[in-house]
This record gives sequence, C-alpha cells and structure tokens, in this order.
Amino acid sequence: MKQVKAVLGPEALILSSRSIRNPNQPQQSIFEIVAAIDPDPAPDFPKQPPRAPSRIRGYSQEERLKSPSPNRILEKLLACGLSPDWVNPLIRELNTLSEKEKRPDGEKIQDYLVRRLAEGVEVAKPNRTGGRVWALVGPTGVGKTTTIAKLAAYFSLKRAQKVLLLTIDTYRIGAVEQLATYARILGLPLKVAASPKELKSCLEERDEQDLVLIDTAGRSPNNTGMLDELRDFLTVSPVIGSHLVVSATTKEADLKKIISGFGVLPLEGYICTKLDETDQYLPLLNQLVPTRRPLAYFTHGQRVPEDLEQVTKSRMVRLLSNQIHWNG
Repeated sequence: MKQVKAVLGPEALILSSRSIRNPNQPQQSIFEIVAAIDPDPAPDFPKQPPRAPSRIRGYSQEERLKSPSPNRILEKLLACGLSPDWVNPLIRELNTLSEKEKRPDGEKIQDYLVRRLAEGVEVAKPNRTGGRVWALVGPTGVGKTTTIAKLAAYFSLKRAQKVLLLTIDTYRIGAVEQLATYARILGLPLKVAASPKELKSCLEERDEQDLVLIDTAGRSPNNTGMLDELRDFLTVSPVIGSHLVVSATTKEADLKKIISGFGVLPLEGYICTKLDETDQYLPLLNQLVPTRRPLAYFTHGQRVPEDLEQVTKSRMVRLLSNQIHWNG
C-alpha cells in the first residue's frame, strides 16, 4: 500500500491483488496489483504485470489528458476500428451526463467510455456445477480440438473433475486419433459417435461426469447442408450447450459470415482462440457484441492447459484500453 500511495498519491485504493508465476523465474511468484485513484472508472491495466515495485504505474499530473469534446472522442473511437453501431449510443449517453459526472478529473471521460464499452460485451459466469455437456463448433482451423484438450486438462487436473471426451468428427483424417492421444495422456475416457442416435445413446449412458466435451468437425458457414447436419447432432439432447469457436485472427467480414452462418445452431456462447497471434481485437468485439451471447474463454498459445483463460470484465477493459490510443 505504501508503494501504491507513493506512486498514485494518498487517495489511491488497491482494487485487487494476486500472486502469479514469474515469467523469468517460473519457480518464483510475483504479485500483480491493480490500483486506482478513483474506483468508479475502470482502472488502467498494464499490458504486462509489474515485475518490481518500481514498475507500478499510475497517472501523473503531467500524463492526465484534457477532456476532449464528444465529437473528438467519437473520431478517436471510430478511427481505432470500433463499430459506429457500438460507439454512437455511448456518445449520446455521454452528452447527457452532467459536467460533474463526466469531468471530475482529466481522464474520467476516457475511463468511463472504456468501462461502458466493456460492459457491452457479455461474459460467461464461472460454471462449477456438474453434469455439463459442451460441444465446440466452428469453421476449420480455429483450434477446436486443441481447445477441448485445454478445457479437459484444466477441469480434470486443476479442478479434479470427472471429464468425458466425446467426438462426432468422423470426417477429418486423424481427428479421432488426435483426440485419443489427448485422452490417453490425460487418462480420460473417450467415446465416438458417428450419428445423432449414437450421440444420444452416449449421453444417456454416460457415467457421473462433471463435464462432457464434444469435438466436432469444422464446417463452412456457407454450407447450409453441413450446418443442418450438425444441428441434427446438437439437438438430440437438451443438455448440450454449444460454443462457437472463432479465431481472433479472422478478418471482420469473415467473422460476420461465420457468426451469421453458425447462428442457426443452438449456441450458448463463444470461445476465442489465437489471441497471441494478433493485437487487433476490435473486429472480433464488433461482431460479438450485437449477438448478446457471452464470451466464455480465450486461448493464446499451444500449452495445455496453461494457455487458457476464462474471460472476465477486467480482461475486456484491458483489451479495450490497449486498443484505444487517446494521444494518437
């Protein structure tokens, strides 16, 4: 607290703290501290957790920005790639705020807008109940099978839950063998269903697993026949909750087609992969926000299960803050 107050001033508050692995010395832990002067706006999350107390960063008097006009803010938000459909309602909302509400200090407007933008993204709540059945669907090459392995490893190894792997991907060469390898390494049971009837039977005969993960073959969003076939599988039981897996590297126009095409399926939410392969996340958010379905997980690498994280509101604030260049 002394270090935080020394940087941010006597009014500083610690919002959260956690112990994390030191990337340079994995055997050691360091602490990530989130602090702010005013607890109302979203805090300014650094891109990387501080490695030493001297790295704690706050807003100095010289760093504070003058409050720009709503029109100038609108220009900046649109210039960085945010959709007008997302931005315009917030600018109208900003115009209705009193001077006191929107300018208690130099950066209140920016922090307020980032927080409101993050609130527009639905985030899945942690689900710790048993009996869940998740099917991962999506186009080819987005990492569905690898994500299944990460989820399976996380829930079985870190949460000590009973997990069953199940695949209906009998199209892709080597698909069953790939999932079988993960199942063998993790010591998990694996079942294969070649038809909706077999899938229903597998689900009815399953043991008392906490989580069933269903792998599916990649489908083109333009192939309605294949999507209808997939829907026949996913509707055999009401316990199946389907998640659309999309890649953060996909172009926005293609994302729009994917989300629209797979929208014919009974989707519960989204999983976004390959965050480590791009630093442009706004096209993804532009397309996900209007659907009002929650984002559940991010993946950002090949490590199993380390490169898997549950999406939180603070994470969304961090992504948005890093995308908007107020000084640009």
